[in-house]
Amino acid sequence: MKTWTGGVLASSLVLSLVSYNALADGHKSASAPLEYYPGEEREFYVGNVNPGYQDFHLGSLLPEDTTRDLMALIDDFAGRWTPERWTTIPELWDRDTEPYVLLVHQREWLVGWDQVDGYFAKDQVIPVKEVPALGAKGGIEQIEAQHYEFRAEPDMEAMMYNVDRVTMHEIAPGLVSAVWYVDFQFKPRRIAPRGEHFKANAIFKETGDGWKFVHYGEAAMAPIMYIERLYRSQVSHEFLGMIEEQESEKEARTQ
Repeated sequence: MKTWTGGVLASSLVLSLVSYNALADGHKSASAPLEYYPGEEREFYVGNVNPGYQDFHLGSLLPEDTTRDLMALIDDFAGRWTPERWTTIPELWDRDTEPYVLLVHQREWLVGWDQVDGYFAKDQVIPVKEVPALGAKGGIEQIEAQHYEFRAEPDMEAMMYNVDRVTMHEIAPGLVSAVWYVDFQFKPRRIAPRGEHFKANAIFKETGDGWKFVHYGEAAMAPIMYIERLYRSQVSHEFLGMIEEQESEKEARTQ
């Protein structure tokens, strides 16, 4: 039996991570939905739709043709996150500009063409993740390493990158900044499907060959917010309806 070290706090964190991995692996639990929710219903369950959240300014004040071209580029980018096409993603960058890329599951920025081309190669020539040999390190470090294993693109059977709520504006002539939200689902080999929900930002440069990426970054939520949303995503429409009915009955009795 493995012996965990690091005190009570480390033990609690380890147990929490193990519980989360069990849920993600598809193990049945009273608090976990047993099926995926399609369309608009799924949007509610992953926490992207909630009337209690602030209304953000969304859209584009750019010329219509520029907005259309940039949306086509973003859609092309999203469509390349598949096991067959993810290695073609650098084709959407301006080769005359040093690239900056930060992926939500990676510890470090990818800076420069050697790192970007190395990462998006089928046989990656840079370390994608730092994973200690099984048994070399224990506790939280080992579980963290396993998490990085789950998001290595060469190990994927399926990926789906969905873009939501794109906002863009010009920051200088020929340069546009954009932000959007991502619903990223993926199926690693030998592991149950998983999903991540994060924010993305990009800078595009107008070139002789159309608009191209020069910068792309992904940002995860703070852990406490992620856990709050994870718990909220387990709540069904039926349960919310029951709460509303109870509130209505309570108000009726007090009148």
